[in-house]
Amino acid sequence: MKVCRLIDVRLAAAICFFLLVACGDENVNRGNSSLADLEIRGKFSAAEDNSSEVEVILWGAGNKVAPEISSKLGKTFKFGIQPNELALIRRKPIFRGSVQETLVPSVGKAYLLHNLWPDDRGASIRFDNVNRLLRRDTLSLGDGMIRTVGDQLPPFALYDQDGEIITTDYFDGSSTVLNFIFTRCSVPEMCPASMMKLKKLQALAEKTKIKHARFLSITLDPLFDSPAVLKQYAEAYGVNEGSFRFGTAGKSVIDDLTRQFGLLRKNHETLTIEHTMRTLLINSRRQIIYQVPGKSWSVEDFLSRLSEGTQG
Repeated sequence: MKVCRLIDVRLAAAICFFLLVACGDENVNRGNSSLADLEIRGKFSAAEDNSSEVEVILWGAGNKVAPEISSKLGKTFKFGIQPNELALIRRKPIFRGSVQETLVPSVGKAYLLHNLWPDDRGASIRFDNVNRLLRRDTLSLGDGMIRTVGDQLPPFALYDQDGEIITTDYFDGSSTVLNFIFTRCSVPEMCPASMMKLKKLQALAEKTKIKHARFLSITLDPLFDSPAVLKQYAEAYGVNEGSFRFGTAGKSVIDDLTRQFGLLRKNHETLTIEHTMRTLLINSRRQIIYQVPGKSWSVEDFLSRLSEGTQG
């Protein structure tokens, strides 16, 4: 009897130990199936103020990540990082991102984190579920059909410049100006001109006390325009981020949205994107009430319509 009881105690202890290890290691991804070759997944651990270095708890590594990194799964590793990316993972500590080998004169070989995205599992499931509805809705559109005045917006989810998820709930109770841009656009009369007009429009809407005016610019270049890149872009233009969001997502989501809104875009080897433009006004019921194709939309025109948008 004593022997049996001793075995039971040992068995129980072994089970408890196994469960503790499993629970502590549940976020470590040793299969790497969800990560690109040079991606990692992890959790922000520590960084000094104004530091160019961050300590990360490694949870997963892509197949081509350097062995000195991938061998540290479940442990901490130090990476170089840009200030805008560090600000993102301070807000959203669970993330995935790309690793780039670099040389630091005082250190030698080092690794830089870039192109970081929030990767909390619960938020990611919600994000993916909404965009499955978008995919289904896009497939249901007939050939040549696009969203136009009088139509409701399709469901979609994006990450904004702060790494927060925004969905079509964003449009509720507001008059929202919606357009598509990308941060590397260097054609003066395209995205840069559109951004300057949107900034002016936002300032005039605030000055004339138009209530519930909002703005949403969605990237056409999701492979480059991560949340941190969009944050830097918003700050460079000096828009009021309280009512101005920039949205990004995976390429398939952006493909569905450009299809829905009839935008054409073509990537070139020179890193530029040839694209069409469309600026829309969305009312508080997620309905398109006005749109102007091309780049020649007027601030004054949209200002007058913004004041009517919540009733549109």
